Amino acid sequence: MEDSYATSRDQADGHKALLELEKQFNKKARAATLSIQGSQIQALTGFIHMFEQYPYPVVINAAILKLADWFRLHNNSVKYYVYKVFKDASDLHLTKVINIEETVRRILPILGSNDPIARSISLRVLGCMSMIIAEKLDVQFAIIQRLELATDRNELEAAIWAGDQICARSNIFPSVIFSKVVDKLQDKQTPFEIKLRLVKIFRHMHQDIGMARQAKLTCLVLLEDPNTDSKLVIVTLRTLTLLLSQAVIDRKEQINRLLDYALNDQREDICYNVLYDLVLLGKNDIMFDETHIIRLLQMITTTKQRRIQQKAMQCAQTLIETHRKLIVRIIKSDVSLAVFMSYVEECERIMHHSIKQQHYTNMITSARLLYSILRIAFAHKVDENAMDVDMPVLSTLTALGHRVAETITQVDLKLIKEEKSITQSNRFRLRELLKIKADFCLLLEDWDCDATFKNTYTLLTDADDDTAGVLLPYLSTISKKCRKLTSWFPQEAIEELQKRINRPSVYVNLIRLLFRTTESNHKITTELVRLLHEFGSWDRGTECYLKNGWNLYLIGKEAGSCQWFELMHLIMKDLRKRVETEASYCWLSALSSLAQAEHSLSKKEASSNLYIQSMLDLKALRSFDQPRFDQIWFIQLRMEFIQAIERTKAIFTANMTSKKLARQMQTSAVMFRKIAFRYDFIAQAQFGIGKEVLNAIESYKLRALICEHAARTLMGSDQVFICVDPSLIPLITEPETAVPHRRVDTTGYLMHQSKQFLRKVTAWEELAHLESDDRRQICGQDLMHILDAILAEPLILPKSFFKNRKNVNIQLTTEPMLSEQKPITLQQDEDLVIKFEGLVQVNPHVKQLEKKIKKAVTVCFVTAEKILHLDDRIGVNMIFSEPAQMLQAENNQSLLIQPPTVYAANVRNSYFTYTGLLSLPKSKTRELLPKTKKEAWVNVFVKILDENSGIWSIGPLQWGKVIW
Repeated sequence: MEDSYATSRDQADGHKALLELEKQFNKKARAATLSIQGSQIQALTGFIHMFEQYPYPVVINAAILKLADWFRLHNNSVKYYVYKVFKDASDLHLTKVINIEETVRRILPILGSNDPIARSISLRVLGCMSMIIAEKLDVQFAIIQRLELATDRNELEAAIWAGDQICARSNIFPSVIFSKVVDKLQDKQTPFEIKLRLVKIFRHMHQDIGMARQAKLTCLVLLEDPNTDSKLVIVTLRTLTLLLSQAVIDRKEQINRLLDYALNDQREDICYNVLYDLVLLGKNDIMFDETHIIRLLQMITTTKQRRIQQKAMQCAQTLIETHRKLIVRIIKSDVSLAVFMSYVEECERIMHHSIKQQHYTNMITSARLLYSILRIAFAHKVDENAMDVDMPVLSTLTALGHRVAETITQVDLKLIKEEKSITQSNRFRLRELLKIKADFCLLLEDWDCDATFKNTYTLLTDADDDTAGVLLPYLSTISKKCRKLTSWFPQEAIEELQKRINRPSVYVNLIRLLFRTTESNHKITTELVRLLHEFGSWDRGTECYLKNGWNLYLIGKEAGSCQWFELMHLIMKDLRKRVETEASYCWLSALSSLAQAEHSLSKKEASSNLYIQSMLDLKALRSFDQPRFDQIWFIQLRMEFIQAIERTKAIFTANMTSKKLARQMQTSAVMFRKIAFRYDFIAQAQFGIGKEVLNAIESYKLRALICEHAARTLMGSDQVFICVDPSLIPLITEPETAVPHRRVDTTGYLMHQSKQFLRKVTAWEELAHLESDDRRQICGQDLMHILDAILAEPLILPKSFFKNRKNVNIQLTTEPMLSEQKPITLQQDEDLVIKFEGLVQVNPHVKQLEKKIKKAVTVCFVTAEKILHLDDRIGVNMIFSEPAQMLQAENNQSLLIQPPTVYAANVRNSYFTYTGLLSLPKSKTRELLPKTKKEAWVNVFVKILDENSGIWSIGPLQWGKVIW
């Protein structure tokens, strides 16, 4: 509800901002010789900021019309700055323009002007508006006319650019402009620079196959002309690549054409750009085959130009990663394998030659290419359960991997020992080399990572701080495969920390490495607290840190992510004493209480009050900083799950009759199922949050379902019909795999543990022959073991838990506005016509999510009472998301006056709108007593539909009273 009022207030502020800009633009001119005032420039440049701050259709429409008026009435200097506004305006802003006709009517007449500069600027503005005027025939005719009549070069270039922009958006215009472009390209009088721009338009001619083929033939004529300049060859090949990839014709022919140019053309700039074209065409193209990979490797080994060789290796790596099956086919082929292996060995020689010449970039690129080949080959071996005996090439590739890793080791040792203080360029090279080496170390099964870790750590102890900063991330990566670190590394790390105390970045990274490689224990925690007191200049009098506060916070976050909860609690508790804002105090208090709760749980002490305190601190934080709800939800579900487990243990250990125990266990099963549903819901609210969080939530959901299944089946098959939840079936059917290392793959370890739990529960079916008491005793022991094991696992805190930002936020307004204080009043037999208008705001850090959002799904339902008092925040959101299902589950289905109505609207440039009809139920009482008024609550919730048809419950939720 607050969103609606805030939106109305923002719209009013937007109009005020527009009036201020207009006032500034119309400010009385002072004596000056310039054709535009400084105040006018300042006003015009303020429009984009206004669009960003007030992105509402009513504000943007008024502003665009005002700009169009100024464009029509003022001189070329004003026109130019208006054009810059249109150029900088995003599609998100332009898509909200409703008065398109009025805007175009103000701009088109300028094309009849005698001033070529004014006409050029007008064409540029029309090009900027292409997304909303692409199908307007008057605009298309005007651009064609200027393309034919323009004699001024600037105007002709502007006409070509505008035509290109319209072609990209229009379904009709490409066929209209096609013949004009062909005529100008074939005209010998057309300047070379104009041809360069014209030929690019062909990339949009893919909507009609016949036109696409004609465009292709025109391009080929240009390529076959021996007098064609290399720039035009590059542009024509790029245009052909883009055209054929969209038209889905002759792509294999184009791949071969590009490879012919790469192998046979002597012009370096053409070869370089052709390789980029291959990547554009080869990605996700099924026409790419083994011969193309072989020819690309041939180019790598035959070219003498280092720049081309490096680009070719990058191209080959990209295409090999995209078309992995091609490497598998080559390895299985007796014909291609020998040639392929000879080129691979040549790539290794190129790497050695690059080292001798100190061309480290080339050496790194070749090592990456070899790594991609080896990884795909080894992955195929695992997938197909193939043996080395069956594929002798694998042993050859393994030996190659060892040689590459050893070669890189020699190079990085040289870079480290060469200079006492490593230079910035060498630091970059060393970092890239170590990344590649880490990849090879983890890939090769028989590589001794423990020895490598120890040797590198020995180097680190003698290295300067800059070198240590490069080595630490590498050690963190290869530690995933180390199994002997606990015997020596913790004590060594503590000694090294004492040496690096004056270098905060190295200090923090070294502690991170310790956390990631070592299980938490009280002895090491005590040692680390002592060191941290020295690092943070601990003041015994005030009992707080005096410096390095931010670095200590980073250490505390890493401690939480690595499940060192005792240390996290101590750090956050002490840090909050020196914060400057109440929001920071609440945040650190919440983290401290959460960590203390987990530490108490590990010692089998009461923890519920600490979880509650953590949630209360987060709720207090909302009054300052508006954090995400899912942080509170994550803690709340953790507490509910623990309480359900403890309740179940208490029930089973109590002295009850079989019937009473069966009833109580069924109640516990319902609790576990509800918790699983709640985990499932908060996963749906995590759009774009990353696999780490989703995997953690999924693992807890499956554990809750396993507990439910165990509780239902404990008392035997005579109670109720028991079936396995579909989500658990993969745990039963998946083949047995090696146990993942707990510190390397925590969620993988939990999933493996869950498989063992489920198999133990399903094995109870084999105990049917036993007496009920004997069966219950055995099953009860198993259940207690499962519940204790779940409690023993610390909470997984994903890194995103510590980020106080929401990836996607939706601003929703409704017309009429939904309000509790001002109810909507309808006449007799009148339906509610409601308009939804929304803006999907994506956090700038994850801007790529914008393209994945396809639709906004608005759930609208009517209830007899206000929903918000029925349950906690998770429960309320679940009801708003799935009203019929959730109200029935809560035994409140009588509240739902009629089934929910769902409206779906396309999200275009982050904006959506939909006008729906909501029919309210007619009552018999109303027919008998016409003057009787009924009231109900209209509730609205927004979901988003992504490109894979996944539905995400983002919100917001709104509600308002209606009287009819």
